[in-house]
Amino acid sequence: MIMHRRNDSYFPKDEKAPLMAECFRRVQFDEIDPLRIVWHGRYVSYFEQGRNEWGRKFGFTYYDMAEHGFAMPIVQLHIDHLYPLKYDELIRIQAVCHYSEAARMNFSYQIYAENGTLSARGYTVQVYTDLTGNPMMLRPEFAELFYQKWDDWSLQ
Repeated sequence: MIMHRRNDSYFPKDEKAPLMAECFRRVQFDEIDPLRIVWHGRYVSYFEQGRNEWGRKFGFTYYDMAEHGFAMPIVQLHIDHLYPLKYDELIRIQAVCHYSEAARMNFSYQIYAENGTLSARGYTVQVYTDLTGNPMMLRPEFAELFYQKWDDWSLQ
């Protein structure tokens, strides 16, 4: 029996339209376990691939962060596994950033099997730190400028 959350979002109702990107990939042989399904730990890297695609689409990559003197480590991670993925399947990964006034970024993810079935979903929370790992209480200027353009991005 597959358990479903009571609501569709891990975060409070979005104050502004969320920003979404998606990408596709094939499940590789080294990603499956002895049961011939994707090993549960691989889903974290699928989330990361979605987050990287989101960063490329919206100009907020890890290179951009480092260039502007900050990092964004994950402080929370959650995954709901709903349907197994198998070797050589073409999967679709969606990464969605949810608007927040806080000095953090909230991402939710959905991974779909080749047949369109929702395979996994989850979220990460990432906080701003300087490049030595010290938490930042306010968003860096680069992030502030990004958030000022949020409404323009959401129209694309």
